[in-house]
Amino acid sequence: MIGPFSFYSPPSRYARVSDVRIHYRVLGAGEPLVMLHGLGSAGSDWFPVTPGLAPYYRLVLVDLRGHGQSSLARDYSIAAMARDVKAVLDAEGIGQTHVLGLSLGGCVALQLAIAAPARVMGLVLVNTFARLRHEGMWRRRLARVRYAALGSMDDLARLVAGSLFGDPAAQALAFDRLRRNDLGAIRRCMMAVARFDVRRQLSQITAPTLVLIGDRDRTVPRRCADELAAGIPHARLQVIADAGHALPHEQPEAFTRAVLAFLAATSETRQATVEPAG
Repeated sequence: MIGPFSFYSPPSRYARVSDVRIHYRVLGAGEPLVMLHGLGSAGSDWFPVTPGLAPYYRLVLVDLRGHGQSSLARDYSIAAMARDVKAVLDAEGIGQTHVLGLSLGGCVALQLAIAAPARVMGLVLVNTFARLRHEGMWRRRLARVRYAALGSMDDLARLVAGSLFGDPAAQALAFDRLRRNDLGAIRRCMMAVARFDVRRQLSQITAPTLVLIGDRDRTVPRRCADELAAGIPHARLQVIADAGHALPHEQPEAFTRAVLAFLAATSETRQATVEPAG
C-alpha cells in the first residue's frame, strides 16, 4: 500500500467497462492470480509480496475503479467493481483464475465468487468480511465519515495511516500514498463498504477458500473471519502472528508462504479430480 514495485514495473494495460477504464498490470508466469487491493490503495502496492509470488503465478494486479490509474466513476458499488474484474479477465483471455483480495478487495473477490463461480478456482480473503460490524465500529466509522464529509483527503489519509501502522516511518509512507486519492471516490467507496452484505450468499461459493487474517487487525474484527470460514463451504481460517490490517506489508514472508501453500494444495486437488484413474 505504500510504495512502488521493488524489482520492476510491468507495462500498463487497460480494460473498459462502459465509460470506466480499468488499469492493471501483469507479471509472472503460471496459473493466473488476480490481486485486489484495499481502500485507498492500488495494484502497485502489492510490492512486498509480488517477488515471492510472481515466479509461480501469473499475477494480475488490478487498480479498482477510482483508485490508482483507473478512472473515476459514478457507480462505486462492490458489484460494479466485480464486473470490472470480469472485464479484465475477458481482456486477458482468462477463463478461470485464483482471486486474492484484501479488505475492500476481499469484498470484490467475494462478490465475484458469488456472481461468477465458474471463473474462480481458488479464493484468498485477507482481513475482509461478508458484513462489517463490531463493537466500536460506529465510533471509528463516524470519525472517518466526519473526515470524509468535512475534512480534506489529507485529514482522512492521516487518520487511516495512523490506524494501520504504529511505526512513524510507515505512517508517513502510507499517508503519502493515501492522500493521492480522490476524496469523492473514497467517500463513495466507504458508503459501498458500509452497505455490503453477502452473508446469505456465502454458501453459494464453490471455490476452495483461505480466510487469512492478522492477529492484530484493529479494522476488521476476528468474528468477521470466523463468519466467513463458517459460511463458505470449502473454507479454512489461518491467522498470521504479529500482523494487523496491512498484513502483506507487516508480514510479507509469512503471507507469501501461506498463499503459496494454499494455492498449491488447491491446484493439486483440482488436478487429482480431473485426471483419469489408473
